[in-house]
Amino acid sequence: MKFNVVMFMLLIGFSVSAQADIYQWTDNNGVVNFTDTLGNVPKKYQKKVKVLPSVDSSQLGAGTEPAESTVPEGSAAPPAELNQQPAEPGPQQKIFGGHNEAWWRSQYGSLRGEMVQLQANLPAKRTELEQLRRKLVIYTFARNRVAYQEKLAEVKRDEDRINALTEKLADLDTQASSAGVPFEWRQ
Repeated sequence: MKFNVVMFMLLIGFSVSAQADIYQWTDNNGVVNFTDTLGNVPKKYQKKVKVLPSVDSSQLGAGTEPAESTVPEGSAAPPAELNQQPAEPGPQQKIFGGHNEAWWRSQYGSLRGEMVQLQANLPAKRTELEQLRRKLVIYTFARNRVAYQEKLAEVKRDEDRINALTEKLADLDTQASSAGVPFEWRQ
């Protein structure tokens, strides 16, 4: 949570000087993301994006706050592979592979957070699947077969997503290693 606040403050600081809007969205894990480019917002979140318009320093001094608005539906841009742009480096920020510490921590955090959530829910889903399988063996009703197939597909989707996240994490780790990113930023 502290990271999100810090990231938000950094983005607000840079947007004030650059006079660019900030796009905010919350992903499925409840993580609030910010970017200054609409094209970096994943397509499935673009209808829920909030635009935080930039304010100049005279508006900030007057005590007015920027109004919050949403992005028009017809202005969807193609999604980027990564969901956030790196913030411009400050006077003491180190850059590795074109990205600062906040970006690296965000990438690792979001991948690991989603993976932990999926892994935590998977045992309960497998238990439900086994109960549905037993019910299907005992009572051969069509509704039991449908429920079993749906739960089986859900477990398979979660397992596939965990595998995909593991691969993305390995790719990110390879990228971080080649860029010389400090180990503590990868946590």
